[in-house]
Amino acid sequence: MSANPPNPPSKLRILWIKLQRLIVGHPVVVLVSAAGLSVLIYLVVFVRSLNLIDLRDQPLLNLFQISKSDPAIAWKLGTAFVGLGLLYWLAWRTAHRARDRRAWLVIIGGALLFGLLTLFVFPYDAADAFDNIMRGRITSIHGFNPFQDTPEHFSTDPFYRYMAWRHTTSIYGPAWEILAGFTARLVGDDVVVNVLAFKLMLGAFLAGSVALVAIILRRIAPDRALAGVVFLAWNPLILHEAIGNGHNDIAMIFWVLLGIWWLIDRRYTPAILALVMGALFKYVPLLMLPAAGLIALRDLATTRDRWRFLASATVGSSVLIGLAYVPFWHGVDTLNLDLRAILFTSSLPAAIYVGLQPALSAAAAAQVVNWVAGSLTVIFVLWQAIRARRDHSALSFTRSALYSLMFYLMFTSTWFQHWYAVWPLSLAALLPLDRPFRLVSVFGIAAWARYFVIEPIVFWVLQVPFIDPVQLWFGPLVMLVPWAYACYALWRSRPLTPIETS
Repeated sequence: MSANPPNPPSKLRILWIKLQRLIVGHPVVVLVSAAGLSVLIYLVVFVRSLNLIDLRDQPLLNLFQISKSDPAIAWKLGTAFVGLGLLYWLAWRTAHRARDRRAWLVIIGGALLFGLLTLFVFPYDAADAFDNIMRGRITSIHGFNPFQDTPEHFSTDPFYRYMAWRHTTSIYGPAWEILAGFTARLVGDDVVVNVLAFKLMLGAFLAGSVALVAIILRRIAPDRALAGVVFLAWNPLILHEAIGNGHNDIAMIFWVLLGIWWLIDRRYTPAILALVMGALFKYVPLLMLPAAGLIALRDLATTRDRWRFLASATVGSSVLIGLAYVPFWHGVDTLNLDLRAILFTSSLPAAIYVGLQPALSAAAAAQVVNWVAGSLTVIFVLWQAIRARRDHSALSFTRSALYSLMFYLMFTSTWFQHWYAVWPLSLAALLPLDRPFRLVSVFGIAAWARYFVIEPIVFWVLQVPFIDPVQLWFGPLVMLVPWAYACYALWRSRPLTPIETS
């Protein structure tokens, strides 16, 4: 009796096989096609719907306000991001197999085109771009101190009406404020010119970060260099936040990547100074200093070399910090710690903070949550530093930094915003396709969904008022998928029992 014939493959399976053959056989064609379609999406959806020049006279414009004139805007942008994400994934998968020099030209050309188009997108998902411009003007145009003088004292400035944080001083580092002041002084008073200037400056940091990813991977994993460049340079979320909306996170990340390169090159004092410089933009790289220091002490051969490193890194860091803070210092208030201690949103600590308030006052609840979150962060960072010291691979510091960032963002950050995903996504460009890489990718998707899916459904469709009780479940809702994947990854990485191995 003859055997039953096998079931024919499904149409989806056939399509998948054809796609794989196309990627293997014609990678440059695939990359050109992905770039062309992405340019079309950026142009038709983003530049057309959110044009900087058209919207220049509408201060404090956000997605909800835009939806009043275009009710489908969130779904339109969300769909566009899904399309960009699929094309980005296709390009990234193709880049793993591309060996042609033309592929590099397509990737670089595509990144330049994407960046050029996002320059002309109005910064609509936060007013941070305009806050940065205004504080730069406080420094360079008005001659005052953005760490001491709040923007409300400059209400006649043409950028004041675009600001969201009018009653607070700067929460960034002094190196960023120096650069913002220099940029603001160069370009005058025009709104469009200022926004473009700040975006171009951040675009330069993004280009530098992409170059560092390429240099690092060509040194430690040449077969992944092109894919790593695609992962950073074509990432829709990074392009959207760094250039489209003008968030300064990529400026901080540049210094972290420079620190990683110098650690790999065994130039330990410059690596520490690069991380310190990053912390003078945003304080996040402070989480990475213990791992960098322990790796340097591990690799230096003699006690004399170790003491020399400690002395040069300490003196160099002190000089760098001193030079950055001298123009602004007016005591410990310069650090703006009071404001940082009362910011709670979209996070696990925010949920705990609200949950504690029936038993404690708001101030006491904030103090408890900040103390516990800070202590857990320090413990985790030190643990990761010790693990990095024991790991002699080229990516030991990168993994330590990435785990520290992910722990902070998923569990102990009191104030979470979706553009913070730029931090781990930028470092993940250096990683192979493993569980940490997948965790960061899942986290990036969740961060994107927070703004384009979860918030519109919760606050627009369901019309839930954004008040403190919402924090009990909103932050956990945003983090639900990353937490689930993290649990799954931990379960998969557990040691097998004798029964499971038999």
